[in-house]
Amino acid sequence: MVVTAIHGLGSVGKSTLATALAHDPEVQAHFCDGILWATLGQQPNLLPLLSGWVQALGDYSFKATSVEAASKQLRTLLYDKAVLLVVDDAWNTQDVQPFNVGGARSQVLVTTREAVIAEALGASTYSLDVMTPEQAMELLTNKLEHEIIRAERQPAEILAKALGYLPLALELAAAQVKSGVSWAVLLQDMQREIARLKTFDRPGARDATDEASLKRLSLTASLNLSVQRLSDDTRENFIWLGILPEDVTIARAITATLWDMDDERDAGDELSYLHSVTLLLPGVPLADGTPTYRLHDLFHDLARNLLTAPPKLKRRGDLPGLGITLPKAHATLLEKYRNLTDNNLWHTLPNDGYIHQHLVWHLEKAEQVEEIHNLLAEESATGGNGWYEACDRFGQTANFVTDVARAWQLAEDSCTETTLPQVIGLQGRYALIIASLNSLAANLPVELLIALVKESEWTPEQGLAYVLQSSNPEQKANLLSQLANYLPPKLKELALSKVLAAAKQIQSEEYRAYALRALADKLPPELLSDALAAAKQIQDESYRAKALSALADKLPEVLSDALAAAKQIQSESYRADALIRLADKLPPDLLPEALAAAREIQSESYRADALIRLALKLSQIQKTPLFDYWRETLHILSVHTRPNLLSDIKALTPVIFTLGGQQAVKDIANAIQDVSRWWR
Repeated sequence: MVVTAIHGLGSVGKSTLATALAHDPEVQAHFCDGILWATLGQQPNLLPLLSGWVQALGDYSFKATSVEAASKQLRTLLYDKAVLLVVDDAWNTQDVQPFNVGGARSQVLVTTREAVIAEALGASTYSLDVMTPEQAMELLTNKLEHEIIRAERQPAEILAKALGYLPLALELAAAQVKSGVSWAVLLQDMQREIARLKTFDRPGARDATDEASLKRLSLTASLNLSVQRLSDDTRENFIWLGILPEDVTIARAITATLWDMDDERDAGDELSYLHSVTLLLPGVPLADGTPTYRLHDLFHDLARNLLTAPPKLKRRGDLPGLGITLPKAHATLLEKYRNLTDNNLWHTLPNDGYIHQHLVWHLEKAEQVEEIHNLLAEESATGGNGWYEACDRFGQTANFVTDVARAWQLAEDSCTETTLPQVIGLQGRYALIIASLNSLAANLPVELLIALVKESEWTPEQGLAYVLQSSNPEQKANLLSQLANYLPPKLKELALSKVLAAAKQIQSEEYRAYALRALADKLPPELLSDALAAAKQIQDESYRAKALSALADKLPEVLSDALAAAKQIQSESYRADALIRLADKLPPDLLPEALAAAREIQSESYRADALIRLALKLSQIQKTPLFDYWRETLHILSVHTRPNLLSDIKALTPVIFTLGGQQAVKDIANAIQDVSRWWR
């Protein structure tokens, strides 16, 4: 995988540059299978993001039970596809790793403020600096949609410099000029606000001299001025956006509920206005083309702080807040959603594209932990788990798994001597839920799996991804081995490599040997050496000999190892069986060694079995050393009470005629007489 990182200050335009790349026709033509985007932020919910990618690739049946499983699913689905994977706003390396998937035709693009993330990923880093003065003026011109005339140019240039040439701050300023504020007034207000922030901002701000701190102050000042000029109702709506999670997609359905609007179109108009004044960033449109928006993390911090800020100003220039605690704010939103349920049952909530992903998060923020446990215990009308059925119905099973995991952790955190019985009960319930989901994902019958792929109900990638969910190496090896016959060449190669990896993890040496034998005729040449190494590690001589014997068809050079393993088998029955398996494969130079090993078998029955099979191969060798061999064999056959003696002699007859001439005829006749006497 090729990883590229765009690194730079906050609000410098990293995400904007990544968006431009994603929409570039040449980039889209190169990554012909699509572009996947995930915005992480400081506290990302990884499982739903990964599952969203899985669904975007066409797999709507996948039941994600862990970040690791979802990442493996993606790796399989993306194998041999040309896809650009954009991981936006990464704050730590661990969050990026599950998205670092795909084959040789895919690439990962990461945007981050942290240079160490790019280094840890081994990325090719592009450091995005602030705009040049010329670029800043071009941005202002484009935003204003007219040329900046000579009289305006000087204050515009001074303002751009005061804003540190940061794109987002420049857009905020341009939006205010476009609304009627003059450059001179805006520059004066900006300078006054920056001075005020240096006085009242966090400790040390008044002495800030480094470039990053000054740019942050200029952006904050520009943002504060933009919010100050909003109407009271619009400013309050903006503030309420602060109770949403960071980097969440904001659509009109959620804001209609949040803002108590009866018509979603009114919410859409308000969102559109906030976007026009640059307080909202554009998001990815919904399937029906409805626009969505995002809140820059700095804007999100301001909105959240204003929720709890007092309505009455303490300092000149401060923005008035709503004076409400964060738990109360979340509880207020939850009450609005509860009014949309049937009989106060959360699983009856209509799907607005938001609440099913974030209900548990809001309940926790509202300090209603007990309500989380009640939610996960709700029963549907059919007696099933109501919340699971709701999430599954809307293709959001990953959110359900995340909710269960969070509830499990909350139960553990609340454990005291008094609550211990209740906590154990809750943990037991959540353990059973996760185990059930794992069982559903991993125990798909192989016949059904193959039928789904053959009938094109599932893509080959989807079928392979499902098999890879199995945590049982033996089961996985069996399923993969059978499914490989129905996969296209590239996926078959991947499947066989996974089979071999699964086979090597099988604890039972008997089943491991069986899996390696089943793979012998299927593995491509580049994987045979790994299979050979796995076979040689089997301690049991019998199983090792069987595995080596099967691999010998593809790797003749292992025959000496297989013969050596066969000779070490303690059980004479298994040793004879191993020699029989090797008989047709051994080259002439190893046949004498095999013959000697057969003669050392004490049991006449097992020795005869091995010698008979070797006879057919030995008939091709010089006859002189073999007279003793066939005489010995006939003697064993004539004196040992074996029900299949006649068939054994029949098998030997062509060899003996070839080697022994007339004497052989007499020996065969004597043997047949002995057999006849025995039968009488």
